[in-house]
Amino acid sequence: MNKIVQLCFILLTFAHTLNAQVKITKSDVDYSLIIAHDQVIRTLTFWKDRDSSIYHSVKYDVSDFQETNSKKNLEDEIQYIKKLWEIAEDSICFSLKSFNIGYPLLYADILKNHINAFLASEDWQNYSQKNGKKLEYKLQKRIMLENNVYKPLQDFLKTKNYSITGFETEKHGFVTKENLQKAGFSGEEIIPMPFIVWLKLAHTK
Repeated sequence: MNKIVQLCFILLTFAHTLNAQVKITKSDVDYSLIIAHDQVIRTLTFWKDRDSSIYHSVKYDVSDFQETNSKKNLEDEIQYIKKLWEIAEDSICFSLKSFNIGYPLLYADILKNHINAFLASEDWQNYSQKNGKKLEYKLQKRIMLENNVYKPLQDFLKTKNYSITGFETEKHGFVTKENLQKAGFSGEEIIPMPFIVWLKLAHTK
């Protein structure tokens, strides 16, 4: 019974947040849609060149100032992205080439996908056994793409006729022992981690 009550409370909270008023801000180069509820601010921002009317990139950000939901799942955020995206569809023109959703460590479900992708990759296991903690950017990006690390977002994008086709990454390191253990792993795994990620997009029509 308690689990049912808890589930109903979560669903009601989601519904209330989704129905919260969306604030829109606009400049010569960006168009932002914002939902603020209980100290959590969710923002979807579209970007364009100053002399263009077509937006070419988008970024989604969650700011939880009270850390009430410090363990975020990207799958749970898709409903907010969908709501804000569909408002934008009625207001601006966009042909997107990139999506900044944050690096894998920011979302518990994406972090697990990311770790499992490298553990399942024979290429990475062979490479890390020979080289230890040495970065290899091209291999890392290929493994992330082939294993659909950002699956919840990829599934949503397909409904909008977009697909993730690759990654651009910066500021690389490795998942710490603490974060590996928090994600349910031993802590001894060698898993590379980009701390800046852009998802390259293409139309699927």
